[in-house]
Amino acid sequence: MGDFVEQTALEAVGERHWRAQLSKDWMLWGPAGGYVSAIALRAAGAATEFSRPVSYACQYLSVARFEPVDLHVESLRAGSRTEALRVRMTQGDRTVLEAQVWAAGDNEGMVHDRVPVPDLPGHEDLPNLETLREGGDPPHPFFDNFEWRPIDPSVRGDPTPRDPELRGWHRFRPRPQADDAFVDASRALILIDTFTWPATYELHRGPDSPWIAPNLDLYVRFHRDTRPHEWLANVGRADLAEGGLIAATGAVWSPDRELLASGATQLYCRPRPERFK
Repeated sequence: MGDFVEQTALEAVGERHWRAQLSKDWMLWGPAGGYVSAIALRAAGAATEFSRPVSYACQYLSVARFEPVDLHVESLRAGSRTEALRVRMTQGDRTVLEAQVWAAGDNEGMVHDRVPVPDLPGHEDLPNLETLREGGDPPHPFFDNFEWRPIDPSVRGDPTPRDPELRGWHRFRPRPQADDAFVDASRALILIDTFTWPATYELHRGPDSPWIAPNLDLYVRFHRDTRPHEWLANVGRADLAEGGLIAATGAVWSPDRELLASGATQLYCRPRPERFK
């Protein structure tokens, strides 16, 4: 399993220039999009004087190799209360992603919360994925990076289509939380990025999908501090698929049913390459 704090670590190599080593512990079709985004978000946090991330938006431009990547951060606008930053991740002469991050301090403002709260059972009495799959094929090694307790577990072999939604509680391991707000917010990035594609399987049941759907982009808003919460609930939905595109959304909730982060992504659906079969 991979420690998300250690495996998003940065090495300073110049002014607003950092380097990171991509770990195979975070492999899906290549380095997972949420994982490389977590490194980009951490670089923005290292470059700003503000204490918390506000939003993250990126374009995934190429699939990286499990080798070092370089991150260059540019301040687009720095005010007294907020800062906008651009992060460019490269590997050799290829650009892996371009990201824009807003950062802010602990500012005062209006307070209200009218977000509809989903009916989420607590994690305490739910079995984890390893228990549910006992005696069956092991999950992809990527999912060893956190304990996953599905809220609506599917019955193995049941071909009945269900709503394209995936809900579950997640606790990262071996380290469940980070001290730094930018580093810990990467847990929400990883969950929102990862569980949009598996949500499609609820509607398109079958033993082996003939498709893959890499994320083209990712946009996440950070509403509240994730650091106080060891367990995070994620709700991923993929409500529309047409013309080779899948529109998906994600939301991360606290055990107190407070919305911590929300986001969206557009996936590009294409035939599964032979190497992934």
